[in-house]
Amino acid sequence: MINAVRQFFEDHAPTWDDRMPADIVAILQRFATPMAATFSTVHSILEIGTGTGAFVPVLREYAPDARLVSIDIALGMLQMARRRCPPECYIQADVHHLPVAAVQFDLVVCHNSFPHFADKSRALREMRRILQAGGKLMILHNNSRAFVNQIHRQAGDPIADDLLPPGEELLQWLMDADFQDVQVDDTPVHYIATATAGAQISS
Repeated sequence: MINAVRQFFEDHAPTWDDRMPADIVAILQRFATPMAATFSTVHSILEIGTGTGAFVPVLREYAPDARLVSIDIALGMLQMARRRCPPECYIQADVHHLPVAAVQFDLVVCHNSFPHFADKSRALREMRRILQAGGKLMILHNNSRAFVNQIHRQAGDPIADDLLPPGEELLQWLMDADFQDVQVDDTPVHYIATATAGAQISS
């Protein structure tokens, strides 16, 4: 049975991009520019919660030679992403049960998707599992926590409670999942968390 959150995104996929600002590409490019150096040094990227693929062109701009795999729980979203960037690799998958062997990637990116992970602690442990030692995790929101949470509350069920946690709460979850060098930038402008994968732990 399809869960309610997945069904929400399946239903809204065809018109999802209509909700975005007309200059969304420029917005995301400006947002990502300070991270360009990180993107440019990696060889393999797993993007979790790609949606309609809005962030894929940004990743490709700054990491043109990296192996890029984008996943989403909603097939409809992936179909829209394929229309945007047909050559890329898209896989329907649940972040809580990634169909990926351990230590396969050196960067995991969650852009505008983290609030929708039902069990955030488990999701973080899965992300750490597939990262190589020293690999990076980036949880990225180009809007503030307050803005994101307001939008989700206004949307109502089933995503009304899909909220970004306060920065200190996410920081603790990341450390509990054995991430190191954890930083959470929870500001009135954006919400950015970065961390480095520590030693392997049992799943």
